[in-house]
Order: sequence, then structure tokens, then C-alpha cells
Amino acid sequence: MHIAVCDDNIADRKQTERLLGRQSDRYFKETGERIWIDSFGNVEAFMQNPQMYQGLFVDMHDDECNGFNILKMLLYAGIESPIVMCSSTIDYKALVEKEGITASNIMFLEKPIKVAEITAIVDKIAELAVNGEPSIELRGKDETIYAHGDDIICVKRVRSELEVHLTGNRVACVLDDIVNFYDQCNIFPQICPVNDNGLVNVNHVKKTSFGKVTMDNDMTLPVSFTYRSAISKARQYAKESGNLSS
Repeated sequence: MHIAVCDDNIADRKQTERLLGRQSDRYFKETGERIWIDSFGNVEAFMQNPQMYQGLFVDMHDDECNGFNILKMLLYAGIESPIVMCSSTIDYKALVEKEGITASNIMFLEKPIKVAEITAIVDKIAELAVNGEPSIELRGKDETIYAHGDDIICVKRVRSELEVHLTGNRVACVLDDIVNFYDQCNIFPQICPVNDNGLVNVNHVKKTSFGKVTMDNDMTLPVSFTYRSAISKARQYAKESGNLSS
């Protein structure tokens, strides 16, 4: 199991590492597996690949990007692993409640961290550390988003980039070829082409009409004659695989 610690207070970061190291010893005795800990003191390094971690412990106090900002970045990027907000001077729980954030993968710890509390958190992380719904990495110039199949509404080529339109009014601009991108989407039977430069998710189709399809984000894509039956076929594939929404 891999866990990341992001804390710009060196003493606090080292203490969290020590506590997690002790949990690793306990975890090894109980399961035969280790907890591997990566430690970060800056947000740039921490956000390079957060998807690889089964748990993330966060407390940052930088005025430009504090722990609450990092939490929102992680949620925006599609991170579903437990995010443990470790409160010292910042009341993360109050900020989450104030902004109405309802993500179920947010947990809270008060500093100084008590052994019993971190033990309970680690046990919960281990319980949740199972293979979940498949996702693909959408790496743009400025950010990376990890998307499940139904996070994707539609994709269209704009010059040399692909615009991947996602739920939550998110758009990822990816430097990729649409054929290669569609190959990556083989794990999502609900994704299908509607023309040589566009893909749609049949679970987000609002209506179809002659020569075009309208998505539930009100985007309209042309449907070329070659792909006129693609949506109905994708719906059948998605239904057979259990990926068609009702």
C-alpha cells in the first residue's frame, strides 16, 4: 500500500512519517505487506502523480496554495482515494462544510495526531484499497485529470489537440490523436465515434436527430453517415457489459 504525505512543516511531516512507519510495521505483521510512504514538502512534486497512492495526508500553509486548495485540486483531478486533511492552524472541516463539498473520500485528523486515530484511518484506507472502476489519465499542459468512463461526456478534435469534455464543467485539452485516444477508451464500451474527429458517451446523449447528436451538456456534434449506427451499437455493448445507465 502506498501513502503520500504533503506537509510544509518539516517537524510535522517527519512526525507523520514516523507514525505511518509504525503503522507499516503493524500492517506487515497482520497482512505480510508493507506501507510505502512518499513525503513531499511542496505541492508541485506532490501533484505529479497523486493517483498512485491509496491514501494522501495533507496539511499545507502556503498563502498561495494551502491544504484546502490542494484538496480541491485533488477532487478536481478525480482522485477517489482517501484524502486525510490534518488540521493544525487551518480548520479544514469547517472550510469543507462552508463550501458544501460532499466528497465521501475526505477524512480529517487533528494535530498532534494520536496513535489510535491514525490506526483507525490506516485501517480504513486498507479496507478501501481495492481495484475500483477503471480510469484513464488525461494529461494536459497544465493539469492531469483521472477520468472514469462516465466522467467523459464527449471528445472533439480542435486543431492539434483533443478537447475532452467532462462532468462538472471540466475540459481537458490533450495532445493526442483521436484514433489513439479511442483505443484507450476500449475499457469504456459506452464511448463511441460519431465522426472522424469526435467521440460521445452514450450515457450522456440527450437526443439524436438526423446528422447530429446533442449531449446532456448541450454540446452538439455532427454524426457522419459512416457512423450512423455507432450510438445504437455502443448502447447495446454498454448494456451487455453493465455500463449502460438507466
